[in-house]
Amino acid sequence: MSTRRDFIKKSASLAALSAAGFIPGKGFGFGGMGRPAPETEWMEFSVAHWNPNPKRMQLTKMMGVLGGVSGSGGDAAARKKEFEDAGLKWTVLEGVNLTRAQLGVEGRDENIEQFIDLIKECSEVGQKIICYNWMPAVSWSRSNSSAPSRGGSKVTRFDIEDANTELTRYGDDFTHEDLWENMEYFLNAVVPEAEKYDVKLALHPDDPPIDRLRGIPRIITSVDALKRVTQLYDSPYNGLTFCQGSIASQGKDVDIPAAIRWFGERDLIHFVHFRDVRGTPTNFEETWHDDGQNDMYEAMKAYYDVGFRGPIRPDHVPGITGYENTDSVGYTDLGLLFAVGYIRGLMEAVIKSSS
Repeated sequence: MSTRRDFIKKSASLAALSAAGFIPGKGFGFGGMGRPAPETEWMEFSVAHWNPNPKRMQLTKMMGVLGGVSGSGGDAAARKKEFEDAGLKWTVLEGVNLTRAQLGVEGRDENIEQFIDLIKECSEVGQKIICYNWMPAVSWSRSNSSAPSRGGSKVTRFDIEDANTELTRYGDDFTHEDLWENMEYFLNAVVPEAEKYDVKLALHPDDPPIDRLRGIPRIITSVDALKRVTQLYDSPYNGLTFCQGSIASQGKDVDIPAAIRWFGERDLIHFVHFRDVRGTPTNFEETWHDDGQNDMYEAMKAYYDVGFRGPIRPDHVPGITGYENTDSVGYTDLGLLFAVGYIRGLMEAVIKSSS
């Protein structure tokens, strides 16, 4: 028998769903089938399109994902139009080369001026988020781009014993403190411009989070390091790309939900890479989204609780052997299908449990 308490609880649940776009009897806008429509989700679900092509963009729309992440290609206005013509929103500019600024070598100030020009260009076309990293000369790296995983699928691995040790052309004379000083110099120059033009800067953590790679120091290798960056220039425009996989690979003792809450409560999370790993900083593998070492539901719930409503993308996904090329995985289409479905399920579960 229904009680007044049951009625109140049910009403509160319906109110929460309604705020998220759920219409009783009609679902989330997909013909009454109860599935969340992208325009009514509480985060901007996005997919990476490094070399935008109509086939992948069409797949993205079939999955109900209407956000796209990409570099500018040297022309932000053209890139935005490319997404809009495909029926997608360009949610994040991701991918910037800052090696000279990061190392403080000749051309540093020119590099910074180019970044400021990019901020202005983004502002002109309504692009509000730039994802960048502080990994000079060597970006994200793996020792194996096609390692065996569940059921014979393929994932990426990093094992320090097998890592490339060849020095870059910049040598190995730089210290960790050099990179911190260069980071502070960079932030002092660019954050005021980001504030002026209303473009949020979202730093991606180092991947892998090890002390050095190919002779180059790496400094954004812990939650404490991420906190230090946000405190070098105290501004909501000096925030993060919260890459769960990169942060999870910092060690099994990392509390992902707690980190989300610390940064999220301070409005410092501007963009999310949603993935997981298994292992340690020096030896880890990326996993299927439901097969890693972290509680992905609690992570999703933490984003909701702190009020994060910005862009999220699956990031790296497994490769499906026998159906697609798995020589180098991370951005294959069938793995993406699984990741999108899994993330969408978590988003809906969090909405329905939050009343």
